[in-house]
Amino acid sequence: MYLSHLLLHNFRNYIRETINPHPQLNLIQGENAQGKSNLLEAIFLLGMGKSPFNARSREIIRWGQEWFCLKGRVQRRDHSLEVEMTYKRDGSREVTINGQREENISQLLGRINVVLFSPEDLQLLKGGPSFRRRFLDLQLCQMSPRYFYYLQQYRRIIQQRNMLLKDIGSGHTPGRDDLSVWDGQLIQVGTGIISRRQEAVNKLAPLAAAFHRKMSGDKEELTVKYRPSIAGGGERSREEIAADFQRVLTAARREELKRQYTMVGPHRDDLAISINGKDVRTYGSQGQQRTAALSLKMAESHHMEGEMGEQPILLLDDIMSELDARRRQFVFAAIQGKGQVFISGTEGDEFAPGGWGRRYSISQGRIGVG
Repeated sequence: MYLSHLLLHNFRNYIRETINPHPQLNLIQGENAQGKSNLLEAIFLLGMGKSPFNARSREIIRWGQEWFCLKGRVQRRDHSLEVEMTYKRDGSREVTINGQREENISQLLGRINVVLFSPEDLQLLKGGPSFRRRFLDLQLCQMSPRYFYYLQQYRRIIQQRNMLLKDIGSGHTPGRDDLSVWDGQLIQVGTGIISRRQEAVNKLAPLAAAFHRKMSGDKEELTVKYRPSIAGGGERSREEIAADFQRVLTAARREELKRQYTMVGPHRDDLAISINGKDVRTYGSQGQQRTAALSLKMAESHHMEGEMGEQPILLLDDIMSELDARRRQFVFAAIQGKGQVFISGTEGDEFAPGGWGRRYSISQGRIGVG
């Protein structure tokens, strides 16, 4: 899979620019604040329907304009497709796939598979559990529309169940019978999420460990484990997970009524990430955390390829400046011949694209080749 054409119109600092990226390596170079990250954000947006930085659409529209438009043409193994999206300052949007208007933005998922590594991904190691849950969810949503449906359902269930817990806690309604109904739905949908996350981590963990081992010169062992809030974890059948879910939920009932929110379920899951047996969040250096985050992203790319049968588009935003020469060379070797890659940065002259890539220069929202 590769992006063969991209149009940016009133997007961030771009007035109107088009590029025809190379099917393999694309080096995006320029000084800071010129639009390099904006270009990668646009590609991610075409694949996921949302900004990786949680930016609102009106924040993305070029200053002084009322709308932005993105168009992308993608060549997949057995077909091509065109995606166009327009967002307006009033919040309205229009998305078309091969000329057909889509009412639901979720229809984009799985059409253009993308994996992004950016400086913000250090939060995978330094931030709270929500960053690590998001890491799992973004890739699983691209690989499985059913998983995306599970997440949507689960969020609605949590919202309704929390409202009921508040009503019961405030004495406004008896509601306990209704709570049992929501418990059943919470367990059914939550079990599906836990099971899929565990399957994903089982495949991601050895891939990430292998990348990290090579980047550290065989000096460090990266371990990634799934930590669901359900005692017993996800390493069992769905029936066993559901039984544990029910048991833990029942045990938490009194405390949930006191606190008036749902305390058990996938919304409380986490990943345990360690290097040589030590928690990387607490004991890892900045370099170790960056290498571990990059290893997780490279593992995500390979995992998606194994599940989808095609390599996703890999977006590496400003990764080289924080890596030493040996680790830079490893990254460069690891991406050669591995599908389409976009690498942004202020440096990178030692990486000549040669016959399998192209270099772009960006200055004040203008894109030049070479």
